[in-house]
Amino acid sequence: MEPDAVERKLAAIMFTDIVGYTALMAESEEKGMRARERHRELVRPLVEKYHGESIEARGDESLSVFPSALDAVNCALAIQDQLQKDADLKLHLGIHLGDIVVQGGEVSGDGVNIASRICSLSEGGGLCVSGEVYHSVRNQPNIDATPLGEHELKNVGRPVAVYALGLEDGIKGRRHPARKQSHLRVALTTVAGLILLVGVGLWATWPRPLGLLIDVIGMSGPPVNPALPEKPSIAVLPFTNMSGDREQEYFSDGITEDLTTDLAGNPFLFVIARNSAFAYKGKSVRVEDVGRELGVRYVLEGSVRRAEDRVRITAQLIDATTGFHVWSKRYDRDLADIFALQSEISLEILAAVGVEITEAELERIRRKPTEDLTAYDLRSKGVFHLYRSTREDNAHARRLFEQAIELDPDYAEAHASLGATYYIEYGFGWNVDPKLLDHAEERMQRALTLNPSIPLPYHGLAAVHFWRGESAAAVAAADRAIELGPSWAAPHFVRGASLVQQGKFVGAAQSINRALRLNPRASPGQWLAVPYLNLRAGRTQEAVEMFEQARVANPDLILARIPLAAIYESKGRHEEARAVVQEILRVNPDFTADHAAQFSAETLGSEQTKALRRAWLP
Repeated sequence: MEPDAVERKLAAIMFTDIVGYTALMAESEEKGMRARERHRELVRPLVEKYHGESIEARGDESLSVFPSALDAVNCALAIQDQLQKDADLKLHLGIHLGDIVVQGGEVSGDGVNIASRICSLSEGGGLCVSGEVYHSVRNQPNIDATPLGEHELKNVGRPVAVYALGLEDGIKGRRHPARKQSHLRVALTTVAGLILLVGVGLWATWPRPLGLLIDVIGMSGPPVNPALPEKPSIAVLPFTNMSGDREQEYFSDGITEDLTTDLAGNPFLFVIARNSAFAYKGKSVRVEDVGRELGVRYVLEGSVRRAEDRVRITAQLIDATTGFHVWSKRYDRDLADIFALQSEISLEILAAVGVEITEAELERIRRKPTEDLTAYDLRSKGVFHLYRSTREDNAHARRLFEQAIELDPDYAEAHASLGATYYIEYGFGWNVDPKLLDHAEERMQRALTLNPSIPLPYHGLAAVHFWRGESAAAVAAADRAIELGPSWAAPHFVRGASLVQQGKFVGAAQSINRALRLNPRASPGQWLAVPYLNLRAGRTQEAVEMFEQARVANPDLILARIPLAAIYESKGRHEEARAVVQEILRVNPDFTADHAAQFSAETLGSEQTKALRRAWLP
């Protein structure tokens, strides 16, 4: 690699530093210097032994990177072993698996920041790792882990799950009382405390505790007029197609999608999901109303006019709390400059709302997804159809993604989007062949090989693992997607559904509520985890009402119809149950009661499966 070239890659990052170094230097500079030398003499050879690279050693710190999480953990465990023989030297150790940016022999990026913060959570001789590292090594027989819960880390846009490996008595497990907790976090903590206090007697009355949790956090659907987040917040409304050709609608939608994705990747900005913003498409709305309904301070709106090889984009950023125009601009460019133009707009918006723009952020936003504009056009059309969430549109989207890949085999986003059509086809019950999940996983892995820094394939892997029942792997993949796209709601939904599979309802509620806050105007089909959670709590009527909303919203959504048919048949509402079953068979004539039990294993028991058969589901 050239000296000034920039390389972005996935790596395991290990931080170490000396416990009590400042006090040691104050006592004796000579002692402090000797401790630094022993530190380096200990760490460097072990890093090399375990295939790592020592990047730098400043003061009492050392930073190393490894090709795998297992190599980094084995190195840290070896360091722990050596520390047992040196009573005068104690180290903090922390490891995270994430993206790094390598340039001129230096390493930077969010992954480095997270590793450094995790390091500070350990005591002398102790080792703390992120959830990403833990899930990579958890099956190793020589590794013992203690979960420490989620921690709010400085300059990190999401809570990070932390685990202790090795010496269990070397953990602070400290809280951060100076940091403000959200009302949701306070409520969840209170509920968890009540459950622990009441104990086994209360849990014997299941599902009442889960119902109590749902009551406290208001798990009845998307929030109404949510409060503004503490960080800058924005909604990107659908850009108006001014081309005079309705066939160009996908192009203006694609511009909106790309801008939303660029902004959502910044950890210091809260971005409303594309689906909620598109609820206002084609409507005449007041910006102040949008800000109140979505719970954001800023609203971006604009228009797109495409004519042959030229494109004109106008954009304006409005403070929804005052109606004041913060920034506006018109761009006239060649179509070939579309990616540079999108990057320019995104960066100007970040600057206008006062969000920090790091070198890594510049690199991420300025990256061109493909050199082939026709391939980009085909993927944009495919995404347009994919969001319609019907069986026919999904098949059409797949053909478009395949054509895009034929033109550019290295188009990572196109591979991930193609993979999405496979897990959607399976997850929606349109085709229950498990090989579809294999196809989806292959495409996601191919996308990650081409570009490991985009969240879409990690979300796809989370969905694949969820439908296979591999809930721990699904949570790990969703966490990685959230790290790369903190404001993307979809992986939060998958994470919540996966935690429901594990019976971890408090964590599930946290994730689902986070998803709903990011996507407050989500369609009923996008938050099916909510009625399923209500079913687990024994709140049948509430769940039925939500499933009916989803049934009306999407004629091809089998997942909403399975529990409805079972509930209606069990309650003697035979005609309604059979009508729902006929809707299922219209979408997929091969769908059976056994498939229904497989897809809704967390809520359907043997009696409900029998009810489906009585309602004429084969």
